[in-house]
Amino acid sequence: MNQAEYEGAIDRLIAAAELVVSGASKEQRLDALGMLAFFRLRRTRIGEQGLPQISDEDLFRETATAALAMAGRKELLAASALLDQARMLVEG
Repeated sequence: MNQAEYEGAIDRLIAAAELVVSGASKEQRLDALGMLAFFRLRRTRIGEQGLPQISDEDLFRETATAALAMAGRKELLAASALLDQARMLVEG
């Protein structure tokens, strides 16, 4: 994955997380804010640490797109699950 592809995926994940946060219930808000913070931190670390290892780059890109689509449709639980999946791909 090149830097432009990674940045695009991270931008989609951040946008999805922001939508989830805006629609989250009180109980879900803390988890949603944690996801948002995780992806924002990954975005800022690109310049410091370079691109992270991603276990499945195609799945990561597709997950970012799907998370944003689900969040845009107000399918917040589905979007949250996809954000979590993307997070595991970055950490893996």
